[in-house]
Amino acid sequence: MTNKRLHFQPITLGCLFALTFASSIAYPLQVSAQSPRPVNNAPSRGQEQLNNFAGDGIPLNRKGGGVRFIPPPVSNEAVPGFDEDGRPRKREGGGSRGECLVENKPPLTALVPDTGVGLTVSESPTFLFYVPYTLTPEHSVEFVLKEGETYIYETKIPGRGTSPGIVSFHLPSTTSLDADKNYDWHFVVYCDSQNKDKFVFVNGSVRRVERPELKRQLESANPLERITLYATEGIWYEAVTGLAELHRAAPQDDQLRSNWAGLLQSVGLERLAPESFVPCCSPQQ
Repeated sequence: MTNKRLHFQPITLGCLFALTFASSIAYPLQVSAQSPRPVNNAPSRGQEQLNNFAGDGIPLNRKGGGVRFIPPPVSNEAVPGFDEDGRPRKREGGGSRGECLVENKPPLTALVPDTGVGLTVSESPTFLFYVPYTLTPEHSVEFVLKEGETYIYETKIPGRGTSPGIVSFHLPSTTSLDADKNYDWHFVVYCDSQNKDKFVFVNGSVRRVERPELKRQLESANPLERITLYATEGIWYEAVTGLAELHRAAPQDDQLRSNWAGLLQSVGLERLAPESFVPCCSPQQ
């Protein structure tokens, strides 16, 4: 684990602590760390889904609305959507007035399931966000990653004239997630150039899991089949970032457009399907 701590102006972190970091998460996500194993030679959820694909990765049944995310099983005792104070995680954050209020556009949104919780198999995953603001040098973004009370990574990135759209933030290779641990993240946009203390934010949780059987299936799968395996096995971050990369590279491809819309619809984010991908947010090492 690499711990990295950047130091910002006290007033910035003070505001952020007051709203989001008052306490650590007391209810860790209790998600099965292993995908359901085949019983009596029955295929896994992902393998069953692949049986519906032709050899070129094109779905045999095009009426299913594209790739769909299947949430992993969660214990009834787990409360993945709340922190220890009972405050829900926010995958949407909107301003109420001034430059932080953007009419006729979706609010700042994290591309995560509605619980705000997602699984990854990567030590340094990528996070996707819809940002409704034009990010100028006066409109910076901030990303913070914590494990309990420990700051794992934080950085603040000035805007560079980025247009509104879907941005990606990839954790640097110097920051890695341990398996079977919960990490809380916060993504903040300082949206008012006239008031540096005003911001909107979204927050959620990520957990890295190890799936040997899934890893074996991925070795013989093509790119779209890999995404389908991730989605049906409940591995959100690789499913959404993998499909985003394919769709971004070929935005006019009808099949990829349908799959992108289907994946977002399966987590209630269908209104973001038409939004463009825009460059932003290269983290500092």
